[in-house]
Amino acid sequence: MKTSTAHLRHRLLSSVVPVAVLTASLLAAGCAVKPEPLTADENLARVRTDLGVVLTPQEPLTKAVSMDEAMARAIKYNLDERVKLMEVAVATDQLDLSRYDMLPRVVAAAGYVGRNNDAGSESLNLATGRRTGESTTATDRHRRTGDLAFTWNVLDFGVSYLRARQNANLVLIADERRRRVVQGIMQDVRTAYWRAVAAERLLTRLAPLEKRVEGARRDARTLEALRVQAPLQALNYTRTLVETLRQLQSLRRELVASKSQLGALMGLPPGEPFEIEMPAASVMQSPPKLDVGAEALETYALLNRPELLEESYNQRISADETWRSLLKLLPGIDVNAALRYDSNSFLLNQRWADYGARISWNLINLVSAPATKSYAEAQEELIAFRRQALSMAVLSQVHVAVLQYRELKQEFALTAEQADLDTRIRSQYINVGEAGQVGELGVIQSEVTALLSDLRRDLVLADLHNAYARVMVSAGVDPLPETMAANDLPTLTQAVSRGLSSWQERANGVIRVKDLMAAPKTAAQEVPKPEPVKQDAVKQEPVNKPVPVAAAPVAVPTPAPTPASVAAEPAPAATPFVLASSASPVPASSPAPVPVPVPAPVQAAAPAPAPTAQPAAAPAAPVATASFSPVIQADLGAYASHRLAEQEWGIIAKRLGTEGNGVGALYAATRRSQDGKTIVQLRAGGFADRTAAERFCHRVKDSQRECTVRTLSAQEQQSDSQTADRLASL
Repeated sequence: MKTSTAHLRHRLLSSVVPVAVLTASLLAAGCAVKPEPLTADENLARVRTDLGVVLTPQEPLTKAVSMDEAMARAIKYNLDERVKLMEVAVATDQLDLSRYDMLPRVVAAAGYVGRNNDAGSESLNLATGRRTGESTTATDRHRRTGDLAFTWNVLDFGVSYLRARQNANLVLIADERRRRVVQGIMQDVRTAYWRAVAAERLLTRLAPLEKRVEGARRDARTLEALRVQAPLQALNYTRTLVETLRQLQSLRRELVASKSQLGALMGLPPGEPFEIEMPAASVMQSPPKLDVGAEALETYALLNRPELLEESYNQRISADETWRSLLKLLPGIDVNAALRYDSNSFLLNQRWADYGARISWNLINLVSAPATKSYAEAQEELIAFRRQALSMAVLSQVHVAVLQYRELKQEFALTAEQADLDTRIRSQYINVGEAGQVGELGVIQSEVTALLSDLRRDLVLADLHNAYARVMVSAGVDPLPETMAANDLPTLTQAVSRGLSSWQERANGVIRVKDLMAAPKTAAQEVPKPEPVKQDAVKQEPVNKPVPVAAAPVAVPTPAPTPASVAAEPAPAATPFVLASSASPVPASSPAPVPVPVPAPVQAAAPAPAPTAQPAAAPAAPVATASFSPVIQADLGAYASHRLAEQEWGIIAKRLGTEGNGVGALYAATRRSQDGKTIVQLRAGGFADRTAAERFCHRVKDSQRECTVRTLSAQEQQSDSQTADRLASL
């Protein structure tokens, strides 16, 4: 017995000692952790790795860089843009990972179990209260186990689903932040490009002038030493030359870094030389045009600003968080199934399958449910109020950006005129200087003044382009489309060029804020049904309801309707459009136009006369006929209803007065594919040529309204002509 006990102790010590030694080693290693700075080799390896990424070879600069190419290079190679792209990629990967959280858990396990003695036990006779005296066991000392378990919690599935939706919105938020960075880069590139252009134009003139001033200063000191002039006069002359030279050096310091800043924005290595494509002289004299009104920019900004879209996605995330909080209050349902194996020889079945379900509910959650719901709703309201406050800030930014653009545009006109005057004055000084009527100091000062004026003009032009870019940023304009066929530099450059040239057209196509605020009407309210036409009234003349115009339209006789045309009259929803005056027809603005006809009650007329009677008189107001086919029209915007379009035309006609003689309004309605709402486009026609239409738009813009001249294509003219024929036969 003693021998067995000693043997047992020896086995216990032999198994415990290694475990104790291993534990002590791990504890000692944990206590020995110290802060270790980077070694020189590690630091050098880090620098090499970073430079390998930062100084990645780009597409070679084979020609002078234009502004569009500079923007394309900034989009492709700028490190800030690449950081945001990586953030989008990380958010996308996180979304992919969160999708796996919705799957059930399938766990495979295998193990080994051993002990140093038998797992024996005795039994107790409950009737007699005595032990049986027999020790039994049902477990081997050493056995192997394995199982494949399936577990699924329904509540965890719902929570994981909502978390995946939140991660999907986080991907969209990361993309909006990338858009915001791209828009800021585009603004910085535009400003740096035009400042670099100003530097290139003036630095070539600055160096010879500096040499000339330096030579005049040396001559002045020589004259002072020889006492050719009075000391005070010589000193004043020298001081003026020194002040002039100081101004020139200050100009050089202001301009010399412009090109380097542009290169850094394009992602070029510091100090790498490149040439800038110089704009034409006409471009330098003309500022960028902004043909979008503040109202259109307001709506465009509210629809496209990355910050507002980010807050909208945050509101989605908050709503999902509310649902997650409420789901956690519900009971959890666990469904499980498993395949198990145990090598225990005492088992009758060493392989078996088990399954079951379990429901659990933390009843304390019922107490916290009202507070949880109140907190979640408060979070949603906070995000909504924050988005609304940001919307007001966006509207203010749009107005401030437009005002700054207009002020700088006026300032550029004055600085350009001043530069022209100083250039002419310099020419006069040069002429009289060659004739010996003025000294060299006067000629130098005139050249410096002209140079300063040119610089001031070019810098104001750069500021004007910056203000123009600020308008784009405040409106949330994207220079690139959502998808592109390739990511190479030429494709990016073309995409940037198209985006910069077409964004104003896109902005002009949105609904104005005042139309969005108007109460929506049903189709029955906006499109009144015409009165039914009886067979005995076939020869009655239709009279359209007149629409306010700048001047009375010229009446155009139309043929009387025939019984066949009246019988084939389509329903109101199929009526193409209605012309408000004899100026021009409405173009086919969309593939599937939805009409908004002007109410046209039918007046009673006398019975049809005999065949020899005189023809019927012309209607009081004209309708569109095939004889009208103008191609020049003025787009005055889109409105949510025909009534709003009529009111807008009435205001325009009242302000123009007799200046709009011969100009009439026309209305075309289309139905949006997204929500089915009707959009009425207000246009004006009746212009002799495009110049007349531009004069009309100029007068309309003076009253702070939108107006864009457009020319109909041949296909649109043919479509309008066919539509007019159908109207004439009704």
